[in-house]
Amino acid sequence: MAQPSVRFELGDYEWVAERDSVGFIGTTALGQVEFLITADALAELLNPDLANIDAETALETFVEFEPDIHRIALREFVKRLGGEPPILLTSADLDG
Repeated sequence: MAQPSVRFELGDYEWVAERDSVGFIGTTALGQVEFLITADALAELLNPDLANIDAETALETFVEFEPDIHRIALREFVKRLGGEPPILLTSADLDG
């Protein structure tokens, strides 16, 4: 089986206040790639009817859904052929 083009480490994330997002790093054969997932996208993962969440809830939600977020990030990375970092994941990217 082929290795994924991006690998992620569980627990490697931080709140990025100026982007209202959680930042995390993926590792590729060519080095590290920055990813961001917006608080709005995390709110939608938590509850589709939720409008927004605070930083603490965003971080808790990231931890709860981290494997799913990594899967989405991998899919979006491949779709965008890498793209310019940081790769921003929004609620639009949550759909299949």
